[in-house]
Amino acid sequence: MRFLITALTLAGAALALATEARADSRAVTTLGTGLPQPGASFEDVRGMTLADGQRLICDSDPDKPRLEQPKFMDPPSARGPVRIRRCAVFAPGEGERWRLGHIPSLAGPSRLWLVFVEQGIGGRFRLAQLSLWAKRESWDKVARSLGDSLGAGMATDRLLSWQDDQFETTMFMDEKYPDEFAVSVGDIRLRRLMRSPGTIQRTE
Repeated sequence: MRFLITALTLAGAALALATEARADSRAVTTLGTGLPQPGASFEDVRGMTLADGQRLICDSDPDKPRLEQPKFMDPPSARGPVRIRRCAVFAPGEGERWRLGHIPSLAGPSRLWLVFVEQGIGGRFRLAQLSLWAKRESWDKVARSLGDSLGAGMATDRLLSWQDDQFETTMFMDEKYPDEFAVSVGDIRLRRLMRSPGTIQRTE
């Protein structure tokens, strides 16, 4: 009897973890169809559907094409174990150089940036955060839609944020880019790994 209770308890815990792992971010669902969800594996996200000619390029790719701004995808640092990968959508530009591409979203054409973190030494890379950059005129539309989906959040002049047990969603404006705004969605636990010992964070 004790074995049966223990087995049922373990099965229930496993089911709860599986259910939690499958939980999707309502913010990402609101922002657009086909966007990768935080927690998705690096391999799964590499297979996301993009417009013809577009390509998801990561700083860890050994076969990166020539970029208009190579610093966007500098190779990971050689200083110790690098557990973070950064990726973005690119499209063919002038000549043989590639430029940052745009994907469709609630905010209109947007640039997509992704940050992956490794789970454990030698573990799988999973999506810790995605960010969309879009034109400033879409701010109100996106803020209303996220508010309808996520409820009331915290607000300042240049920032809106929502947080639950699993995800943190932030909209913000950067004075360096007055015509744009960004919205980022991150998995809280995975983002903690980005700050853990042994993780090399990249400077922009």
